[in-house]
Amino acid sequence: MKKIRLIIFCIFSPLFFASIATTVMGANLEEQPPGETGKNYRSVEERRLLVALQEERINLKNEREELAKKKKTLKRLQEEVDKKLEELKQQRIELEKLLAEKDVQELQRIRELSKMYEKMGADKAARVFGTLEQDLAVAILAKMKTKSAAKILNNMDREKAAALTTAFSTLETP
Repeated sequence: MKKIRLIIFCIFSPLFFASIATTVMGANLEEQPPGETGKNYRSVEERRLLVALQEERINLKNEREELAKKKKTLKRLQEEVDKKLEELKQQRIELEKLLAEKDVQELQRIRELSKMYEKMGADKAARVFGTLEQDLAVAILAKMKTKSAAKILNNMDREKAAALTTAFSTLETP
């Protein structure tokens, strides 16, 4: 009977230990992170550190991808801003051209008006000058011949003539 027990023990003990080892190995495989199966760790601490390193690598990879996306977005936005700035620059140049044209046209109109007032009688021109805006009256006087301007000022109200003369004396010629 002792022999039978010994034979049964010898046959079943390796099977028993093999099943325990398989169960323990299966549990270890479930605890290991994906892609880490089959690695043998010397300690739990080593395994924990390696898992933490792997997680950090994944985080760094994700951060790099996110940074790459942000760089692309920033580059696109920078290109858009540069494009808008160029458009604004072109619009500013166009606006400056239009303003210059307007100034030339205004000067031409003032020359024409000055010629018209020179041809008018001094008393009629003086009455009209009395109702004009001061800046316009001064600009017209500036383009007129001195003799014609003097006759018009002579026929105007003294206060209005004095104001025009003062404004004319401080006029900056273009």
